[in-house]
Amino acid sequence: MNLFELNSISKQEAKSAITVEREEIADYRNQLGPLTEQLNAFRDEYEPLIQDALAVDNNTAADYYKAERERKTADLIKLFQDDDRVTALVRENKEQRIDSYYRLREAYRSEFNHFYDQFDYYLWNSSTGVVHSSLNAQNEQAARNELYSGGHVYVTDYTVDITNSLHDLIGAHELLDSSLLPYQGWIAVPRNSPQQELAKQYRWEQFSLFAYVLVGGILLIVGAARLKRGLSIRVETGTGSNIYNKLPIDIRSALFIGTSALVAGVLVNSAGYYPSLFQSPLLYSGKLLIAFVVAAIGLALTIQQGKLLANGMRSWNEVKTEWARSLLNRAFTRAKAGVAQITTQVKNSFLYKSTGVRLFLFAFIFAGMGFAGGWAAVAYFYYSDSFYFLLALIMAVAGVAAFMLSIRQLGYLNLLALAADELAAGRMPEAVPPSGSGVLASLADNINALRQGVRIMQNEQAKSERLKTELITNVSHDLRTPLTSIITYAGLLKSGEATMEERAAYAEIIDQKSKRLKTMIDDLFEVSTMTSGNAKLLLERTDLVQLMQQALAEYKEGMDSSDIQFRFSLPKEPVYVSADGQKLWRVFDNLIGNMLKYSLAHTRAYISMQLIDHEEVAIIFKNVSKFEINDNADELFERFKRGDTSRHTEGSGLGLAIAKSIIDLHGGRLTLETDGDLFKATVMLKVAFYS
Repeated sequence: MNLFELNSISKQEAKSAITVEREEIADYRNQLGPLTEQLNAFRDEYEPLIQDALAVDNNTAADYYKAERERKTADLIKLFQDDDRVTALVRENKEQRIDSYYRLREAYRSEFNHFYDQFDYYLWNSSTGVVHSSLNAQNEQAARNELYSGGHVYVTDYTVDITNSLHDLIGAHELLDSSLLPYQGWIAVPRNSPQQELAKQYRWEQFSLFAYVLVGGILLIVGAARLKRGLSIRVETGTGSNIYNKLPIDIRSALFIGTSALVAGVLVNSAGYYPSLFQSPLLYSGKLLIAFVVAAIGLALTIQQGKLLANGMRSWNEVKTEWARSLLNRAFTRAKAGVAQITTQVKNSFLYKSTGVRLFLFAFIFAGMGFAGGWAAVAYFYYSDSFYFLLALIMAVAGVAAFMLSIRQLGYLNLLALAADELAAGRMPEAVPPSGSGVLASLADNINALRQGVRIMQNEQAKSERLKTELITNVSHDLRTPLTSIITYAGLLKSGEATMEERAAYAEIIDQKSKRLKTMIDDLFEVSTMTSGNAKLLLERTDLVQLMQQALAEYKEGMDSSDIQFRFSLPKEPVYVSADGQKLWRVFDNLIGNMLKYSLAHTRAYISMQLIDHEEVAIIFKNVSKFEINDNADELFERFKRGDTSRHTEGSGLGLAIAKSIIDLHGGRLTLETDGDLFKATVMLKVAFYS
């Protein structure tokens, strides 16, 4: 009806409605390909023919081929320059398609004529007012009254679009206004129509379908309600709900959606049984019954699951708790952790930019060469072109070169790792040779520096072990000597054989040795307290000049009786520092006492004090030692270390260690220097006030 009556136009009208748009002209040219490619194709087609004709001196054939080439070239250029020429070709193509369409349409005319008188219809278009009808009705109401008056066995509303395949073929906008509405109205089967039996059967099938749907829906609801009640009792009295609620929320949601989809799928699929229900009632009634039973079970399960899901998510906190247990959340968390790990690894690879750039460069090179080489190899076997073989060979050589370079870098990295393992094990590896200027070269420099540091540390450890041994030896000697004297003379006193004068002498010796032993123990305790950081200073404004004069006054008698000539150089004005005067006096006492004990006879000793930029004060003690001094003057700071290695002089060997600890507590410096037998001790303190 759409083709032959509602929208029937002649072939000439269709051809007259043809238009050609600019886009169609461009599409036509695009289908031909670029102009340069077409011209090159003509040249490649005719040039061999022309050359072959000239080779046999056939000028007539050569001129013919040249003329054909020029003609096709001119036609092609005209196509790309003349829009009218392309428009005519496009129009011609559309006219040919219209001719084909109308030849095909005529094949359906006999079928249209066969059914035309078997139906009544009344159709109108509200936008144009055009009416097509097989009735004598003057308007829609009259047509409706006639169709529903009882003279027809079947009547139905009908709507039909005015477009057809012709419009799709050449463009609907070329024939119709796109704003036109479709035709609407009624189609009916008259009582005298050959289609009346089919119409009655169709109406009966409609009624039966409605009855089946109604009965099936009732049975479905009743069955689902009964099953739901049974399931609810079993769930509430058993462990079913506990097991179900332990499942992650996304699994439970998937089960709920699955049972819902099952119900919908069964019902939709069962609708396909109704057309065949009247041909095989027994078979398809059984299938429908089974479908309703399955749908009822699925609906009951869906309702029960929905109830359990709703009970488990009655508040926002419960929803968040359930989501935290879900598989999706776990997968998302793991994926997020994986992305974070990869991001961290990428960032770590760029801690040294050269390393990150080199890593990605190698990855790009290997991936690119692998892709290019594989493509070239496949292309070579497909096209049998030697160029692709050469390209694949170049990619293979470049890949081997890049691989060897990466092997070199990896070997150098393994060498660095081996050196680091040796250092970690406390062994001294060979020096790592420098290579390049990247991060591996920097790492090699650091490992070599660590190697040198380990060597220095080993030397220091050996020195420490030696000094520890000497300390034990010296402590044993210095403590044993007075203790042996005390034990010896105490035994003589206990023997009762000594005279009163001898007893008095023995008691005096025991007293002297005991005091010396006590002094040594007190000094050892004091230096241990200071080096441990437990010593407390009573800081106050102290005049160093006055403190030095007091110390010199204590030793005046010893200096006067000594054959050593002392020279002093002290400032006339006071020099103030923030210090513990008692402990600082102990430093001066130790240094002056050492000068008296260890200076070479008939030499001069110098004590001076001088300001440096009014910020620091230097107190210098210089004398010539009567004992040979070790080149390493710092070892004299060790406990029980003496300049007199034979240990014949009095003293605990702790004086310099105590002095250094006191100066360190004051934030100053005590340094020792030796030049042959010349000994120099320098105390540096920060000046607090100068006037």
